[in-house]
Amino acid sequence: MLTHHDITMDGPEGGLPIICSLNPHWSNIKTKVFTEGITNKLYGYIEEGCTDKTQMILVRVYGNNTEVIIDRDNEIKTHQKLHEKGFATKVHCTINNGYFYGFVPGNIMSTTTVCDAEIAPLIAKEMARMHCNVSLEDTTPCVFPKLDKWLEQLPDEFTEEKFSKLAEVMASKSSIVTELRLIQAKAEAAKCPVVFCHNDILLANIIYNPDLNKITFIDYEYGSPNYQGFDIGNHFNEYAGIETVDYSLYPGENYQKRWLGIYLAEYNQVKGLGAGSDADLVKLYNETNFFALASHLFWGIWAVIQALNSDIDFDFMAYSGIRFGEYFKQKERFINLV
Repeated sequence: MLTHHDITMDGPEGGLPIICSLNPHWSNIKTKVFTEGITNKLYGYIEEGCTDKTQMILVRVYGNNTEVIIDRDNEIKTHQKLHEKGFATKVHCTINNGYFYGFVPGNIMSTTTVCDAEIAPLIAKEMARMHCNVSLEDTTPCVFPKLDKWLEQLPDEFTEEKFSKLAEVMASKSSIVTELRLIQAKAEAAKCPVVFCHNDILLANIIYNPDLNKITFIDYEYGSPNYQGFDIGNHFNEYAGIETVDYSLYPGENYQKRWLGIYLAEYNQVKGLGAGSDADLVKLYNETNFFALASHLFWGIWAVIQALNSDIDFDFMAYSGIRFGEYFKQKERFINLV
């Protein structure tokens, strides 16, 4: 049972009493404000002079009104489950608007390092292991029920000035629903495999430890059962970056098939399935690129909700327009792959 502290944090200083209770031997605590996130606020604590970064403790302070898109109880349960399976650090305790957990030392990915010839295979293998080793209590894919719930937060029409960048590519909520139902019908008819998915393996959520030559995925807000191809297609979409989005970096067929071959070899080995076939590779390639379309709808809708609620300095509405725009650019190419 996790300890809960009845405090609400709005800055790193608020976490110091909890850090002192977790590490009473620390006498000079250094704080760090992390700036990469666009959903939550993240602060780190470590004893001054300590060179072992695994000793750092983080607190995730939930972003404003993010409970409308994120099930925070499920996030903590997912983090604990992944810790039990060796994929995540320990959760120490919760507060009213966040929780404390262990730090993963290493380097976050960039648009260059994510496709590095030495690092990309490690990412493929780690994703395969996660997909295999985290059990499912429910095999219902999360993507469409979640998006239906998120859509309740959107207005029917995008006529206000704040929606202008979005309205250039999506005229109204009904336009989004039309595309979503098209994707949903094809996915459900194809009966694509469902596994435990991280659902948000963007560059900043991949940590590479060069000393251990190890990849760790962090941040589990969206971790749930989902289509196998969604996690991979979403990851490939994230090659484009976030601050400056460049979809010319979306990997081509040859690169994808090399990556997917490594993934399948690891997946089949863990599952004891034997060697995969060329047909298996083609099938996963098709599902990956089809679900890349679903990923654009997912984060396009997410970004509109964030634009309406978040106090983080990021142009969410413009980002939403970019994701929906890329959906339409790739729709004809990928829509009939399943």
